[in-house]
Amino acid sequence: MQFSLFGAEAAAPSLDDLDGVLLAGGHWVRSAEDARLSVVVADRWRAEALATAFAERTVADPQSISDSAVGLSVRTSFDARLLPHAARWNKGARETPPPGLLLTAGGLRLWAIASGHRDETGYLLATAEPDDPIHRAAGAQLSRLGVTAVSIASRQGPGWRITSAKRLRRLVELLGPAPAGAGEDWPIPAF
Repeated sequence: MQFSLFGAEAAAPSLDDLDGVLLAGGHWVRSAEDARLSVVVADRWRAEALATAFAERTVADPQSISDSAVGLSVRTSFDARLLPHAARWNKGARETPPPGLLLTAGGLRLWAIASGHRDETGYLLATAEPDDPIHRAAGAQLSRLGVTAVSIASRQGPGWRITSAKRLRRLVELLGPAPAGAGEDWPIPAF
């Protein structure tokens, strides 16, 4: 398969791509001078792929992966360059999508790495909460990228499920090749 000129592999890694981690349930920690992004993931391959992605964006923490009670925690370093990104997402004590959010293909890839998986009817990009502002913004961003999906709030969710062959092909085109170890958790084009 030939990948799109507009997919994740075509663009240089950017700190803006970290928005995808927030859609997957990531959280910012801020101080007066810097910020750090962290997310809990279910699998080792996800943690390693995110640590690599953080390194590509020059915000890797030397101890970026650690065990947590519910999976593996992956985090960036504390970095002053992350402070404006954290400020965009924080409204008081909680994260909320920033006005004018434009998810990049790299951000979509990070979202898929953090929480995407195939299921019996398509591909599910998980979010942390059903029908909250971040969940709704995630669905709008998928639609904007040409990957319209169905909101799932049931036991398989919360998240957004992509089912049609055309949209799955578009998703694969945007995401690029699977990270090492992704196996059944990475989408395949439906023909």
